[in-house]
Amino acid sequence: MSPASMQADHRAEGVLREAGWRVCAPHERDIRPDATAVRTDHPDQSGFVLYLLYVDRELSGLVVAGKDADDPHELLADADRLAGPLFEQHPKRTWQGRPLPFRYATNGHIWRFRNALDAEHLDGTASRIAPEGGARSRYVYAPARPATVARWKREAVRNPEAPTLRARLRLLPAAQLDPQRQLYDAQRRSIEGLERSLAADRPRALIQMATGSGKTYTVVQASHRLLKHARAHRVLFLVDRTNLGDQAFGEYHDFVPPGSEMPLHEEFPLKRLSGSNAGLADSDKIVITTIQRLWCKLTGRKQPEPGSEEAKKFEAGGAAGLGSALPQVGYSAELPPDYFDVIVIDECHRSIYGSWLPVLEYFDAHIVGLTATPIGPTFAFFQDNLVSQYTYEEAVADEVNVDYDVYRISTRITREGSKIPASTEAVMPNGTIERVNTVLAHVDRMTRAQHWRQQEEDDEYKPFDLNARVESPSQIRTVIETFRDRLFTEIFPPEIDPETGEILHARAQVPKTLIFAATNRHADAIVDEVRRVWNKGDTSFCMKINSETPRPAKAISDFRNKPEIRIAVTVDMIATGTDIPALECLVFMRDTRTWSYFEQMKGRGARTISPEDLRRVTEDALCKDRFVIVDTVGVTEHAMVDARPLVRDGEPEMPSLERLLKECSEGRPLSVDDAATLAGRLSRLGQRLDEDQLTKIEGSAGGRKLTELVTDLVLATDPDRLAGQRVRAAVADGDAALREAEGLGDAVLAESLRPFVEREALREALLEAARARRWIKIDHLSRDGGVIAEGVTDVMRAERTITDWRAYMQDRRERFTDLRIAFDERRPLGEVRTRIEEVLSLVTPPQQRWTDKQLWKAYVDLGIARERRRRGAGLPELLSVLRFELGLDGNEFRAYRDTVELRFQEWLARQETAGVTFTDEQQEWLRRVVGVVATSATVSLEALDQHALCRAEGGWTRFREVFEGDLRTPDELIDELDRELGA
Repeated sequence: MSPASMQADHRAEGVLREAGWRVCAPHERDIRPDATAVRTDHPDQSGFVLYLLYVDRELSGLVVAGKDADDPHELLADADRLAGPLFEQHPKRTWQGRPLPFRYATNGHIWRFRNALDAEHLDGTASRIAPEGGARSRYVYAPARPATVARWKREAVRNPEAPTLRARLRLLPAAQLDPQRQLYDAQRRSIEGLERSLAADRPRALIQMATGSGKTYTVVQASHRLLKHARAHRVLFLVDRTNLGDQAFGEYHDFVPPGSEMPLHEEFPLKRLSGSNAGLADSDKIVITTIQRLWCKLTGRKQPEPGSEEAKKFEAGGAAGLGSALPQVGYSAELPPDYFDVIVIDECHRSIYGSWLPVLEYFDAHIVGLTATPIGPTFAFFQDNLVSQYTYEEAVADEVNVDYDVYRISTRITREGSKIPASTEAVMPNGTIERVNTVLAHVDRMTRAQHWRQQEEDDEYKPFDLNARVESPSQIRTVIETFRDRLFTEIFPPEIDPETGEILHARAQVPKTLIFAATNRHADAIVDEVRRVWNKGDTSFCMKINSETPRPAKAISDFRNKPEIRIAVTVDMIATGTDIPALECLVFMRDTRTWSYFEQMKGRGARTISPEDLRRVTEDALCKDRFVIVDTVGVTEHAMVDARPLVRDGEPEMPSLERLLKECSEGRPLSVDDAATLAGRLSRLGQRLDEDQLTKIEGSAGGRKLTELVTDLVLATDPDRLAGQRVRAAVADGDAALREAEGLGDAVLAESLRPFVEREALREALLEAARARRWIKIDHLSRDGGVIAEGVTDVMRAERTITDWRAYMQDRRERFTDLRIAFDERRPLGEVRTRIEEVLSLVTPPQQRWTDKQLWKAYVDLGIARERRRRGAGLPELLSVLRFELGLDGNEFRAYRDTVELRFQEWLARQETAGVTFTDEQQEWLRRVVGVVATSATVSLEALDQHALCRAEGGWTRFREVFEGDLRTPDELIDELDRELGA
């Protein structure tokens, strides 16, 4: 045996022992009855080793262990080949007298597994509904425990026709949802899409449902179906914030399955994993936890106690509490890889599948993602397997979410910034006017300590400096006063009888309002200003809710339920995952350019609430049929992006920069993610430094600019660039070149970090500049004004939508040219629709609002599509929009019905020229066909039975009778009309 194969063999044996297998030679097999992996030579492959897996004294599976460089897929194919001959050699010892079903392969580093029973009945015959190609293989961290294999065997004997979980997933009954809850169709589509994906053995599935539309409740129902009907062993619901876990626990705990009087948690025990001493029992069937605590459980790390300050930071989302490196995992006897069958990741658009990937890939489980706002990395992680989509627009149409209006408040300082002079004129006691030096307060963001400093020179600051470097009390006051003054006249105006002018209903109580602030210091200033403007000295009218708030969960509950609390101010703590249905107003006093984050923030106001529940907290509200976004920073006006941030660990900026530079000073190598984070920290820092600070930093860096140092780090950590190097190396010269490319990547990373490692003066200059940012200057001199306050009208929205849409068509003109050709050549609707879907599939956030309904409404609101309904649009309306923009109907916007009518008249004229005539009844049927095409863009035999116009007159049966005996058969006539009138 070669050294490489011996090493792989030793590693394989170590993993088998960790998983609970007793590894022994053939003559030792019968010494003890416990589960055994019997080591033996491969019958025909030198350097390979076989391990025969005995459970309950029955030969049930095998492992093929090869050398380091062997492909695990090929090794697994060898295991498949040997499964039959091994059964023939040991017929009396083999379980169920069939080829060994549980097959593993490893090169000592990677394990792959195939369960042959996934595609077979217990007797070895092929399952009629198995996936094409048979049972799928999959990566596993380690082989299953003997106890798990024993359970698989028992399950197979109990149900020989569907012997495995994957087989049972293909036999789930039709979804029956709770008739007492809403969202029947959206939930059913999500559950059915998920179950189709599971039946096809897709390892990862993504469910996109609008905020507030019942994602968690949908998965609760799906979990019950998987546990009850597919007999999944255990489901894990994974979050990255404690409050999300609390909400999920409530949904699972309160759920009573349709047709049952027993709550779900009584039938399938529910466990909330929290606290350092929390343990798991085999009887627990649904487990809810944060991924941070799951990592601690896997690695044996001490967990912070729930509610402690440490726990708040540890479970603050993202990779907070993780430290400087990716979370490494090893085999855990308490949480083995086969512990869960299904893992649900809530709010999966966040980075938990990036930083925490090793934790997720440790488990041999189907992974299901839930999000309202998927971004690029989300789709990549879930392998583009979007099994269900329920957009905000659809949720509004279904009255599951409420629509929103936008009201803008803009001030001079918000638009232009201001200037702090180095000196100002002052009137002296004797009446003379003198210039005096400006003295301003500087406040420490962390400690709130205040110092007064003299202004050495004029300071002209820009809008983006607001609340980052400079705070303007006048700007905050002007925005809040304008909000107060316009609240009941323009933002929530009185309802007026259009005929008499009489006021039917007027609001006087401030609606439940959530204000998003830029920083904690900014939030404090807003709270003070709100209380002053409304003359509310007590703390009950307006409160700040963030991670520093004592008992934040209680504070959120109080804001949700107590009528006296009208306004809450937050930075981002309740931007996502918090349900406050009575919210009617969101005030954005901080900007964000991330589409997904804005959508999550917006979603706080989108939730519906019954009029009775609303009036319990807002007495003078009639109902919640909309909410209002008050935009004071232009967040609804600019384009947004969804790029992966350079800052990847989610920790506060200052400690993270200090930690990273300290590791550089100690000579410890930074990981790729840490180096990317350092680049992000420095990039953000550089945007806010003055010339003196930059000069000092560049001088300590040997004359190199800070932007150059950041660029080097970005290039050294670019995953696409590194992957490209590896691919080119592998293609060029195999393993040797691949190892050289890996080494080259390490060398480039080390070179980019060298200035920070070798230059102490550079590290000190950076830290000094970063610490200076802790101080925010209070501009008490500038007086704000120039207020522009107005509601965003439908016409303004329509102009922006159509402008962006046309720009998008121009950017994708080659694709739209192909679509135009399909229209010109009158290709079948199926092909046209496919090309439309291809074009729209290229749309990325924030342009996801470009649905047929949204586009049609914009064209109507702007007066392009005249005298037509604004809502309820579908494919025909989208076809009208596309034909207009592609110039297919000249300069005229033609409704699709008019296009179909024109084609019909041309077709009738050709029939008349050919001498074909139609009876009155035949003409009536032809008019009905025109109606079908006008509303569906196509017609078929089935459509005649489904469309109300035709079904009421006898459908396809009557159509066939009416046209029987003509030159064309009824079938041929329908095909011709579809071709001539449709698409």
